[in-house]
Amino acid sequence: MQIKTTCQSGFSAAEKEFITMRNKLKALWGFIYESRIKAATTVMCLALCAANLIVTVSGANTVKIYVNGEEHEISTHRTSAEDILNQSGIEYDEETDFIDDSLLESYGIISLESVSDVTIIDGDKTVSYRGHGLVSDVIKEAGIEMGDYDEVEGCSLNDYVTDGLEIKIKRAFSVTISADGDLTTVYMCSGTVADALNKAVITYDDDDIISHPLDEQITQNSTVKLTRIEYVERTDTQEIKYSVKEEKTATLNKGQSKIKQKGVNGEKTLTYTDKYVDGELSESTLKDTQITKEAVEEIRLVGTKSVAQAASAGVKASGVKLASGVKTISVIAPPSSLELTANNTPASYKKKYVGTASAYYGGGRTATGKAVKPGYVAVNPRQIPYHTAMWIVSNDGKFVYGYSFAEDTGGFTKWTGNRATLCDLYMNTYSECARFGRRGVTIYVL
Repeated sequence: MQIKTTCQSGFSAAEKEFITMRNKLKALWGFIYESRIKAATTVMCLALCAANLIVTVSGANTVKIYVNGEEHEISTHRTSAEDILNQSGIEYDEETDFIDDSLLESYGIISLESVSDVTIIDGDKTVSYRGHGLVSDVIKEAGIEMGDYDEVEGCSLNDYVTDGLEIKIKRAFSVTISADGDLTTVYMCSGTVADALNKAVITYDDDDIISHPLDEQITQNSTVKLTRIEYVERTDTQEIKYSVKEEKTATLNKGQSKIKQKGVNGEKTLTYTDKYVDGELSESTLKDTQITKEAVEEIRLVGTKSVAQAASAGVKASGVKLASGVKTISVIAPPSSLELTANNTPASYKKKYVGTASAYYGGGRTATGKAVKPGYVAVNPRQIPYHTAMWIVSNDGKFVYGYSFAEDTGGFTKWTGNRATLCDLYMNTYSECARFGRRGVTIYVL
């Protein structure tokens, strides 16, 4: 800028000093003004730079990079996959590695997968393939179909392939398991019988019977049968029949008797172990016997004094001979009106049943409350009502049970098929029951 000069020769010294001071003040004011403009401009520039910086920082994007499934994260302003990968410092081969940026714009995701040479073994078939991504994808791309239950060995279907990876396909096969009345099919590639049961979610214990050893390797189309075995303990209370002791005495005539001590039945508790096979009772084993009440022996005085014997009457004893010479098992005397044929069968009767009979012993009381004895028979009361008078003979002619009454019942009434039983005949001893066994009988209802 150019400054104009004024002549000062006509001014006094005081005037000259005033002019000098004025010029200095004007120069100072000009400096201050110019400095304020510059400062304001500087502040404005800084503010704009800060705003631009904020805008720039706030515009950064978060991108997730998956390298063979491994996640990495980066904040970036770059938009292309190559630029972002370069910024991340992740090394890759542009010519061989596979970059998938289809989700970059929408979801901020880049997938980087190594292209690898793998070998796929499917039974007798071997395939060499070059691919990338998951094992499952490479198998599919190689044109190999896998079933829902097929597996791979040496890796997982969700693993990423690597160079030199050997993928062995294991084909699944069916295994049938029979248990609890149902058939269950599972599919396996390998494993043991125990593995098959576990896969079918079928539990078992040491008592159960399995058709194959648990550690046996399962094979294609195998069938495993599980038989449930259950042991249940139960107790049964039985009467102990009192014994009879005879003492001879001359104070009584022959044929006379007198009770010296009355007999009292005892009681015992029997503990059984019942074995159930698939819910059905298979066998019962006597585990323990406890006498809870001792029986009191009956003592009878029997006369020895010689006198004329009176005619006997009343209830006949076991072993009384019939007219044909055959002995009955029943101790109940038949009525005098009963007429028998030469075959020891009633000459007349109301009804007859033909079937299979069994035998039992052991004391106790009948279902009708009577003390058991030969002649009291267990029946199905829905078929033969309680207290029905009967005459029973074996169909082979070897046994004549004789005159009897329907006074008891039992679990045999529920037996079906070849185990169906018409009646259960009471006998005094096990050996008598064993001799009789199970055999065909005819019941004549009188």
